[in-house]
Amino acid sequence: MADDRDLLEGLKDIPDPAAHVAGCPPPPPMEAPAEPSLTRPARGRRVARAMLAGLGWVLLLTWIAGFRADIGSPRVAIPLVLWALLSGLGLRLALAPRARGLPAGVRALQALVAAVLVGFLAAAVATSGPAGGPLPLMSHLRCSAIALGMALLPLALAALVLRRSFLSAPAWRGATIGALCGLGAVIGIQAHCAHDDLLHVAVAHGLPIAAGALLGAAAGALRGRA
Repeated sequence: MADDRDLLEGLKDIPDPAAHVAGCPPPPPMEAPAEPSLTRPARGRRVARAMLAGLGWVLLLTWIAGFRADIGSPRVAIPLVLWALLSGLGLRLALAPRARGLPAGVRALQALVAAVLVGFLAAAVATSGPAGGPLPLMSHLRCSAIALGMALLPLALAALVLRRSFLSAPAWRGATIGALCGLGAVIGIQAHCAHDDLLHVAVAHGLPIAAGALLGAAAGALRGRA
């Protein structure tokens, strides 16, 4: 018994390994989010309304700027139709849940961004005509400004309705959606501008794709993670 008491008394000399934790201030209280989380159907309806609003914005600005005279020719109409299909299908693939409710993987998102770039550039090369001389700088700047204006509202709506929606890879998801929104603006400016110089189409008309991908990646990284 005496030996047992000696052992118990020796326990008092052992330092407490968690003593430093006791001196730390308590963690701040957790508060419930001010905005309730949307259900999946409600979020889907909000995304659908945003897509319709973005499409209406592009069509409105294109109508205000004026449609090109040869918009019905196969050389112009076929790329517009293909880009529209790519934009719609790409948004569905990027946003629709896969098996077991999981979102699209990073490789699929990277493939979508590559498909947007390759699809745009391939159509631009295939439909560009012989250069009749360099275009004035104001033509490049005017088309760039119109194209960016067409992409502005779809990008803003996407950032608004998709905030805190990405479970993983928020930067890549934002970049993919931004590039697809930019492709929608490309359709609008291509339906308006009749210049078919390859440099003009690739740079002035394709600027919304690059800008959309960069801005989308930034928005996704900052506010996209759920």
